Amino acid sequence: MQKKSISIIGGGIGGLATAVLMAKDGHDVSVYEKNECLGGRASIFSEKGYTFDMGPSRYLMPDLFEKFFNEIGENIHDHLDLAQLSPSYKVFYPEDNTLKNINVYADIDRMADQFEQMEAGSGQKFRDFLKTSGEQYGIGMEFALRNYDSLMDFLRRDVAIKGMKLNIITTIDKYVARFFKTPIIQKIMQYTTVFLGTAPSQTPAFYNIMSHVDFAMGVRYPQGGLHAIATALVKIGKKYGVHYYTDSEVVTVNNEQGIVKNMILKDGTTITSDLFIVNADQARFETEMLPLELQTYTKKFWNKKTFAPSGFIIYAGIDKKLDALEHHNLYFNDNRDESFGAIYDHHVLADDPSIYICAPGKTDPNVAPVGKENLFILVPITNGIDISEEEKLSYRDKIRKIVEEMTGENLIDHIEYERIFEIQDFKDRYNAWKGTALGLGHTMMQTASFRPNNYSKKLSNLFYVGHNTNPGIGVPMVIVSAMLVKERIEEKVK
Repeated sequence: MQKKSISIIGGGIGGLATAVLMAKDGHDVSVYEKNECLGGRASIFSEKGYTFDMGPSRYLMPDLFEKFFNEIGENIHDHLDLAQLSPSYKVFYPEDNTLKNINVYADIDRMADQFEQMEAGSGQKFRDFLKTSGEQYGIGMEFALRNYDSLMDFLRRDVAIKGMKLNIITTIDKYVARFFKTPIIQKIMQYTTVFLGTAPSQTPAFYNIMSHVDFAMGVRYPQGGLHAIATALVKIGKKYGVHYYTDSEVVTVNNEQGIVKNMILKDGTTITSDLFIVNADQARFETEMLPLELQTYTKKFWNKKTFAPSGFIIYAGIDKKLDALEHHNLYFNDNRDESFGAIYDHHVLADDPSIYICAPGKTDPNVAPVGKENLFILVPITNGIDISEEEKLSYRDKIRKIVEEMTGENLIDHIEYERIFEIQDFKDRYNAWKGTALGLGHTMMQTASFRPNNYSKKLSNLFYVGHNTNPGIGVPMVIVSAMLVKERIEEKVK
């Protein structure tokens, strides 16, 4: 392909990774980001001496990050200082009217012993589960690392034979129940479905590959937070001549004879390029920036899709250490079905929500003042609803009480800084469809060839990268998405 001018709309991880790939190949690349900070959901902010990752907080699937850095000829360890977390996370759960906890490690033997103490026979079953999970991880990555044009790609004989080795018929809750009967073990083996954007009853069982990620690969933390990934990509991009523009929101798209002619920024600047790659929300971009006749996927299409939950996030600066917490912490409520029902069926805020807490100061001394703690508190909530100010404060108080129960500490009198981020904020900051925190969920009918393509079928120089196209949601997946859109462009552009 001859040298092209390329404009990337959106400076999330997918856009930043694509910029590096295309610039390294000699193209003239510019990135335009709506917000004040590059990184998309992996942005960062600081207040009163506390530094907060705004979104992603878990560094998973290190093999995919290394694959990307190898692709661009870089040693990942020259750019990221990665710490292996042990334990990977701590789980709190109510049982017999008390709040119990268990540490989860990336150590199969250790976890097998712990599970065996909780349920006779579960130790060997855990090993069997992980053996299958590891085998399926390799197959699953083959499916993830490719573009799809239609269902026929998925049904090719070689693909179908490998696909038969995956659990594509049953759901992950039923699959896990074949191995374990104890509720807390089931919850531990299924909790990642929340970060896949679906309920266990809707998630294909082949996503049990995430257990291999958790228990065999483990969880890492890049010093400086997940935003360090964005920082590294920008540094490498600048080496190859990428231009970056923040506070640069696209408000108009002009087309002519089957191509995007140019785009207009909010300040009136006109962007003209050979190719446009959109890392902004694909659903919002297509339905709001393009006329109906040029939309590959219309509002009717997107409205039928299952989007991941939104999030009720509290960024909190605490003026003391919370010794009961680890770096990553999970609170599982008593009634999981009630929580998922509130999110996916009734579209209300759950009365007794499950909670995720990240306390990065356990690993990184630079994210909070000495002797203090910064907390990222996340409650998955339904998308697409409006939350009043009164409801927001009431829900915050409910979450605070659960965190106090988890830590055994009084928090109210020790909060130095607090910021709430919820559905409307996801819409405003990220243009997120229905305020989703993650993107298009991973149901069976929204996986592989069933996800939206990464190119426009109406405008030949318009492409997409990010969590709504293949392979899916999560930082490792959008990194792969960047590699896939590069392949797609090389296939379609001469």
